[in-house]
Amino acid sequence: MLKKSSSIALIIIVLQSIAFSQAKKEEDLYTRATKYFFQKKFEMAEVLFQEVIKKDPENALAYSYLGDIFLKKQQYDGALNLYLKAIDIKPDIAENYFRLGQIYYFKKNADLAIENFNKTLIKDDKLKVTFYHIGLTYLMLMRDKEKTIEYWENYIRLVPEDPQYDSIKRVIELLKDPKFQLPPADSKISIEEALLLGGSTLDTQERSTENKEAGHETKKSKDTIEDIYMDDDL
Repeated sequence: MLKKSSSIALIIIVLQSIAFSQAKKEEDLYTRATKYFFQKKFEMAEVLFQEVIKKDPENALAYSYLGDIFLKKQQYDGALNLYLKAIDIKPDIAENYFRLGQIYYFKKNADLAIENFNKTLIKDDKLKVTFYHIGLTYLMLMRDKEKTIEYWENYIRLVPEDPQYDSIKRVIELLKDPKFQLPPADSKISIEEALLLGGSTLDTQERSTENKEAGHETKKSKDTIEDIYMDDDL
């Protein structure tokens, strides 16, 4: 009887050792994948995160990282599905709702973008950059000056150390100008150009002339207003 008990105990120890070894191997795989991700070696990271998910289908963070990679590649539908899977596994991770908001923004679905940005703040009100993105959505997709001002004023009040503080404040001041009108969605003049050149406070002649002179600045303005927070570390 004693011999039999010893054999059972030995089997249990062996099984535990195998399980520990397997868990360690999966942990190493995940660690390597995140290391490649932060080194911006996204192709290698993608391959490893796919392997992590095969071995551990309930690893919510692996889906999130993979979603980040797809988002960086502008594969929005693929990224969307990955974040939704991550949310299904762990519904309380605020960053996943933030990324959904970004995806819907790039897909030009303003209502769903704002809905998910608001969910982000419900889950974690410390992600203050969300206020910036809500304002951006109201500005770029909904042409709503008042809402943009509301959210961007709130943002710079909460994050006065933001490197773009002065730029955002200047845009807010321009939006407050009663003479300034945002160009409609079908206008040949982009919002970036309107903001750069003073919008409707400039007549057609001035706008045409200054637009030619500003040329290269238009893209720079867009980067500052729209794209600068794409790679924020959440």
